[in-house]
Amino acid sequence: KAYPGQHPHGAVLQTIYTSLNLEGQDNRLIVKRNYGGDGVSVQSVAENPDRFLAAVTVMYQRPGYDPDNGNWFWAKYLPDGSLDKNPKGMQLAGRVAKVNPPAGCIACHNAAPGGDMVFTK
Repeated sequence: KAYPGQHPHGAVLQTIYTSLNLEGQDNRLIVKRNYGGDGVSVQSVAENPDRFLAAVTVMYQRPGYDPDNGNWFWAKYLPDGSLDKNPKGMQLAGRVAKVNPPAGCIACHNAAPGGDMVFTK
């Protein structure tokens, strides 16, 4: 179900919380559809989601991947399925923006309440 969102993800969002079994281990998976553009609203997304889809963001938690940052793998895909890139041309997948100065997914999600880097649910 679509709901109002905010920057940087989109004006309207849909979030799927599930798990993914990889190599016999179930791990947390969060997939967020990010909608934007002129005329976007919860209603317009319900009527024509493809028109307003701006990106799909993924968080996948894999033990041992990045212990300093909750073991989350991050990715941002464009509507055509390709990986998005930051202004410097870096693909937005993996330990996204684990740099100095901190910016991007990791820096923002470090502020999430509860210490799990997840803002919702």
